[in-house]
Amino acid sequence: MKTLTKLAGLGCLLLSAPVFAAQCTTAQQHKGEALFTSECSVCHSVAVGGATKMGPNLKGLFGRTSGSLPGFSYSQAMKAKAVEWQMQSLEQFIASPQAFVAGTYMPYMGLANAEDRQAVACFLSTQK
Repeated sequence: MKTLTKLAGLGCLLLSAPVFAAQCTTAQQHKGEALFTSECSVCHSVAVGGATKMGPNLKGLFGRTSGSLPGFSYSQAMKAKAVEWQMQSLEQFIASPQAFVAGTYMPYMGLANAEDRQAVACFLSTQK
C-alpha cells in the first residue's frame, strides 16, 4: 500500500511538472527563433558552449535559477530574485525586465506583444 501511495504521489508530481516545448507549436518555436535572432542574439547566445556576451548564454535556461550561470557577472538583484525560469516567469521578464527584476543590468525595454513573448519563450524552451 505504501508503494502505491508513493507511486501515486510521484505520478501527481510528474503530471504537475511544467511541460515546455509540448505547450508550443512548431510555428511558435520558429517565430520565437526569428524574434530571438532579431531581438536577443546581440546580447545572448544559445549555442552549446557559446560565448558569454553582454548577457549570459541562454542554452539550458529553462529550469535554471536566475543569476546562477557560472562565470557570468549578474546584478545582485538578479541573484536575489532567485526565480526558476519557466514559461510564465520568462514571459514576465521579457515583457519588462526592469519591472520583473528591479535593478537588473539588462537594458532591454521589453517585448510588448504577448504572442511574441510566448514565441520567444517557446524557442528558448527547446534550447536544452
